[in-house]
Amino acid sequence: MNIVLFVIYNIFLYPAFLFTILILSIFNKKIRKGFTGRIGVVKYLKQYFNKSNIYNNIMWFHCSSYGEYLQAEPVINNLKNKNKKTIILVSFFSPSGYFNTHNQNIDCKIFMPFDFYWTINSVFDIVNPTAIVLANNDLWFNFLWVAKRRSIKTFLFGAQSKKFFNNKFSFTYYFYKPIYSWFTKIFVINEDDFISIKKYVCFSNTKNIIVTGNPRFDQVINSSSKINASKKVKIEKRENIFILSSMHKEDRNMFLSQTISFIKEFNDIKIIWASHEPSEQENRYLSNVFKRNNLSVKIIESLNDIDGVGSKVTIVNTVGILSELYWKSKLAYIGGGFSSGVHNLMEPAIAGIPTIFGPNYKKFKEAIEIVGLHAGHSIKKRLDFKNLITSYLLDEKKIIIAGKAATEIVFAHSGASIKIADQICIK
Repeated sequence: MNIVLFVIYNIFLYPAFLFTILILSIFNKKIRKGFTGRIGVVKYLKQYFNKSNIYNNIMWFHCSSYGEYLQAEPVINNLKNKNKKTIILVSFFSPSGYFNTHNQNIDCKIFMPFDFYWTINSVFDIVNPTAIVLANNDLWFNFLWVAKRRSIKTFLFGAQSKKFFNNKFSFTYYFYKPIYSWFTKIFVINEDDFISIKKYVCFSNTKNIIVTGNPRFDQVINSSSKINASKKVKIEKRENIFILSSMHKEDRNMFLSQTISFIKEFNDIKIIWASHEPSEQENRYLSNVFKRNNLSVKIIESLNDIDGVGSKVTIVNTVGILSELYWKSKLAYIGGGFSSGVHNLMEPAIAGIPTIFGPNYKKFKEAIEIVGLHAGHSIKKRLDFKNLITSYLLDEKKIIIAGKAATEIVFAHSGASIKIADQICIK
């Protein structure tokens, strides 16, 4: 069966995927950056892993994008703390991960090599990793196939149940089934995921599937601890700032007019607007819409620019500063819930603010808990948006109680990264 999948993947699936990416790269700058970034990977690795140097312990982490990297970051830091001589190599599929990741514990950062069988073999000849650690679900067939044949330990963390696990009439069911079985250990987020993956994966020893929780909670706690204490103001002492973050076009189209409406209704409210992927075109459009409604606007390029802003609306034209912006806000709308899925709810939660988000959140356990413990709300229509914001802004006590519940959720799930690092280090 594995040989059949190997042939199908290498002759049909991956060439078709690569051809599609090549075509799309002509029209999409982000895809083009990812494609061209892979071209020089092998040469770069040859230069870095010079044959005159001997590396005994190389940990290769792979993350699809920046969101997955944030799951991996506390695990990387724990491994580096255990052994400073460990070489940490991190690969990314998406430019958002590659260009926005900055961590002194990472020794080498690359785009994921093209997943051709001969390319992966060449790369492993150069790097010879001790172990490979994958975040969440970006699983490349040849990458894991060659690692298995070379007896390289492979680990998957943040693993969650997938819909195709239960669909035996799906090609995806049979394609991924052997891939999951190649992992040395799989670290799952909760008991439900454990049961689902145990049923799906053909492990001879189910002790290789371990419930550890989600290391992303540790990441937001660590990130929060680095913020200057003077900037971590109690919520009741913050300005009346409502932040709309990780906004997709679907969120913008749904709620832009509603946002303008309640800004006019509440004179003391300020808005911070952060698009999921900031661009000049998007910022110009937003700025024009707000200005046509007689609302002052400022576009900021860094966190320092936010201080002393007197405009009603602040548009964020950078990434990586949301975690600190949440500490300046009293309430947040988190985008993605009307399209691909709600974005990071943990960062606003650690900052002690309630969150509002769209209906596509069920695959995120923290979102389910936030709704269940009234630390935030999911909405399905425009009217709910304005009504919820109004109910919060008219009752500060409600904001404080919901924000406290959100913070408690984060701390209740801490400790996963230490568990994962300890298991990876077991020989």
